[in-house]
Amino acid sequence: MLSAAAILMAVLVQEEASKPIGEGDVFINDARTAAAHIESNADPDIAVRVARNDLGVEAVSVLDASGNVIASTSSNKVGYQLSNQLLLAAVENQRFTAVALAIESPIVLDGIETWPAGTVLYQVVHPIEEASNALLIHYDVPELLGRRTQPGELQPATLQLAGAAATFAILGVLAIFGRGRTARRYEAIELESNFLRRHSAELEQTNVDLEEARKAAEEALELAEEKIRIRSEFVLMINHELRTPLTSVVTGAELVRSADLEDNEKASLIDSMVQDGNRLLEIIDQILAVARIENRGLSREMTEHSIEELCALISASRTPDQQADELRIKTDLSALKLVVGSLVDNARTHGANRVDVVCSAESTISPDLEVGSRPESAAFVAVADDGPGIDPEFLPRIFEKFEKSSFSSGTGLGLYMARMVVDALDGSLAVQTSPAGTTFEIALPAVRVRSGQKVTA
Repeated sequence: MLSAAAILMAVLVQEEASKPIGEGDVFINDARTAAAHIESNADPDIAVRVARNDLGVEAVSVLDASGNVIASTSSNKVGYQLSNQLLLAAVENQRFTAVALAIESPIVLDGIETWPAGTVLYQVVHPIEEASNALLIHYDVPELLGRRTQPGELQPATLQLAGAAATFAILGVLAIFGRGRTARRYEAIELESNFLRRHSAELEQTNVDLEEARKAAEEALELAEEKIRIRSEFVLMINHELRTPLTSVVTGAELVRSADLEDNEKASLIDSMVQDGNRLLEIIDQILAVARIENRGLSREMTEHSIEELCALISASRTPDQQADELRIKTDLSALKLVVGSLVDNARTHGANRVDVVCSAESTISPDLEVGSRPESAAFVAVADDGPGIDPEFLPRIFEKFEKSSFSSGTGLGLYMARMVVDALDGSLAVQTSPAGTTFEIALPAVRVRSGQKVTA
């Protein structure tokens, strides 16, 4: 019997020495230790600090029977009342409870906000029966997971006891018993670890959901701001681009009707009125064209052309390139003419004296900006001018709706419409600019074929 007792003592001593921190009953043991400090010390403020140092945890609080904090290592918690129903029920029913919950107010330790409101902490309530009070301990979840330790080596005293009783057969029985208890203990550890990991995973998913909601809100705000910008730019455009020529037409008509003018003066006024009227018509046509494309898309009528035919149809010159003779372009001529005309008008509006339209089998520029998807095999139509170039700060916005550089005329729709049409033609629109001039280049889908071969749909 003495040897059996020695073996049992060796196992128990070794079990105590190697017991990992954070297994299923660690909360109860910690809480009992802290409760003992509270009961043995008349001053609860001192007792919670002693308990904190003894347990190696940070936040320890004493609650009265109503769930009010009467002493705490977190000074801002004193006077705070629990609002969580699960914790309140534990205090009222004098029942031990351990659960992972988000804290409703921050925990301040030594003047530093250690855990902000909303942090999920493992919270343990342990009743103090003699005082009808309760103890509340907060554990940091990641820290708690890190408090696991592997079983330690046998201590010298344990080795002596085990060696003295090594000859008895009961050693094997007790060793098996010890392994069984150890296995059960580690099963409890695993369950607790899984519980904490699950809560961590849920928190991570919540953070992901919140981040997605934040991004969606930012996108919605950007969209709303863009709509406000477009509305404001539209009003300004109407006020300037429509009102100015309309005023000229009305004023000219009044002069023709009421003033005593020579025939040549009347003719000059009428010519000016016609010019301003045509400008109004162009602006209205452009606004309606953009609205039509935005609402219904571009109705395409695709036809096949050689690069030479294409150049002739859009009044463009071509580069002397033998490879160009092998290209066949399938496009909508009306839409292409609309884009080229818009680019030519844009160049002249912004001060160009000369504008050239050139077709080629290869790109002739190094783009500063390109929109749309350039086809793998393409033919190119370039509109080059000798104007003052585009302001580098304005360049990234030139293809946006109602965007135009300061003090320039126009609706701010020409390049926007060109971009939409080229995109509908499955091409791209690029721009290269410098103080010596600007070149816009349209890339159109093309195939390289042998002489006499036709492009199939």
